[in-house]
Amino acid sequence: MNTKNTWSFTLIVVGVIFLLNLFAQQFFIRFDLTENERYSISDVTRDILADIDDPITVKVYFSENFPRQLISVKQYVLDMLNEYRAYAGSSLEYEFIPISGEDQALEQEAMSYGIQPVQANITESDEIKVQRIYLGIVFLYGDQKEVIPFAQQIEQLEYDMTGAIKKLSLGSLPKIGWLTGHGEPSLGEEGVARATGEIQKNYELVELNLSSEAQIPHDINTLIFAGATGDFNGQDLYKLDQFILRGGHLAVFLNKKIIEMQNQYMPVQENGSNIFSFLEHYGLKYGNELLIDKTSYQVQAMQNLGFLQIPVAMEYPFAPRVSNLNQDNPIVNRLKELGFFFVNEVSQTGDTSKVTFTPLMYTSEKTGFASPDPRTRSINISAGQQLPDYMFREGPKTISGILEGEYSSWFGSARPDSITFPERHLANSITPAVMVALGNATFTSQQFMVPTSLTFLLNTVDWLHDRNGLISIRSKNVQPSQLDEMTAGKRQALKWVNILLAPMLIVLFGVIRWYIRRKSKNLAGA
Repeated sequence: MNTKNTWSFTLIVVGVIFLLNLFAQQFFIRFDLTENERYSISDVTRDILADIDDPITVKVYFSENFPRQLISVKQYVLDMLNEYRAYAGSSLEYEFIPISGEDQALEQEAMSYGIQPVQANITESDEIKVQRIYLGIVFLYGDQKEVIPFAQQIEQLEYDMTGAIKKLSLGSLPKIGWLTGHGEPSLGEEGVARATGEIQKNYELVELNLSSEAQIPHDINTLIFAGATGDFNGQDLYKLDQFILRGGHLAVFLNKKIIEMQNQYMPVQENGSNIFSFLEHYGLKYGNELLIDKTSYQVQAMQNLGFLQIPVAMEYPFAPRVSNLNQDNPIVNRLKELGFFFVNEVSQTGDTSKVTFTPLMYTSEKTGFASPDPRTRSINISAGQQLPDYMFREGPKTISGILEGEYSSWFGSARPDSITFPERHLANSITPAVMVALGNATFTSQQFMVPTSLTFLLNTVDWLHDRNGLISIRSKNVQPSQLDEMTAGKRQALKWVNILLAPMLIVLFGVIRWYIRRKSKNLAGA
């Protein structure tokens, strides 16, 4: 009877396991119990993986003698690829290819894909040595390829990997317009090469000179408008107007002041472009004052020391260090701080019933306005000058925000006879338009670029193009949780608890056991 029960129980267990496996094949579930879900991929990534038509092959080239200081990076790459394959199934295969220093053929193969070794300083046995490290990822899709030369920034890994897969599966990149022709830098200029190069990793960046275009093409839904200083004629303004009314998305980066560092007498000049009055019709107003902030970045300035001049790091109030960020918007909610050189305030104006304004960032409490010299009527922007505290009493100012809503045409209910346009006139919005405005344009230039501000640019483009797309997975937080700070007294108390608790528990256990045995003997004797 007992044997029969044992066999019955065994068969029941086997049947349950079989049914669970069958259920797991039909309903795929994964659980990530880490606090920040560091091993989970986003819904956007899952949707892109589900849309892959032909298989994608992923090759990971890594150094065989990988330094232990970076082993977590290598493991994270492996974990993420396992997660991708779990959702993509047979549509994605990967292989890890170890490269030793003696295998020249594999090194040449990796380099042919665009993967270059990185020189790293590795500490081993109290010695620092330089080591060549490979950790590159290649995505192959038919005769196309995308490469991550070195997977160092693991917080960007999902963004980079998903972006590469999306580009391969789409076959072509979505278009983003870069407006020129009114003092804006062109795509070929060296100063904006880094900013435009980063955008071009995920988009086809098209230079648009409104004077040579019949209209803004319909396959462009997002425009970058950075640094206009000249006037716009009526024809160009009409093209912008109609783009906005058809529901276009616009990144507006402008300075109300023109900064010319080489001009010793008038380094700060007025930007008299008529674009500012045009934008006010759509609810966007730029403040005329140049802002200064006590909370600022440092710059190198030459200081006299006797007969010598030495570079000294000094606080520069014309470069606010911005940490008051909107935590509800993905453009800035994963950034700790931003920095911009020479900023103006932005605000909403006009009819607010159909247009919402959402601030993205503010300067600090100790913000003020730069005052011109009463004699020269120019603003001194040199580093090292001592500004009195009363100049920083204006409170926080909004320097970036989002305008979203419906508008009426700047040109009224009918198109002027002097303007030609290939389509019918739009007098009102047919789809809500979106603008991300910033009171600064210099941040797109290499001369004034702060690294986190470049991230702001890329986030803005991602959000404007598709607010539910890649922006949702940029700069994923994968840092380990930090221990809470505690007082010295609490640390000392915990130290003694750790020292004394174990011996006291052992003694307590011995006393209890002795008491029980003694009681048992007494009962037995009775």
